[in-house]
Amino acid sequence: MRRGAGGGGPGLGAAGGRRLSVLNVAEKPSVARSVASILSGSGNPPSREGRSRYNRVFEFEYNIRGQPCLMLMTSVTGHLMELDFDQRYRKWHSCDPSDLFSAPVQKFVPE
Repeated sequence: MRRGAGGGGPGLGAAGGRRLSVLNVAEKPSVARSVASILSGSGNPPSREGRSRYNRVFEFEYNIRGQPCLMLMTSVTGHLMELDFDQRYRKWHSCDPSDLFSAPVQKFVPE
């Protein structure tokens, strides 16, 4: 939850009390825009530039179980997971290169 500078700014309700802020992070910018469009009820939800010019932050009012909140929707870019061959196929001379077409591939999250 974050606080604004009074007057109902971000993080504050109309009476100056705390207001819930909800951060949603999508895997792609296009998904963030689509979800924000649906939840905001607007084909073009209000947005601002985030830390990356490629990942906009969509901000709009929303109600969760009757409680008003500030909904923030953004995204990430880049590869969250990587693919690599099994250990026995990683060295240049460990196999015939044509074997790589049928070799198993592992998914992992890089450190």
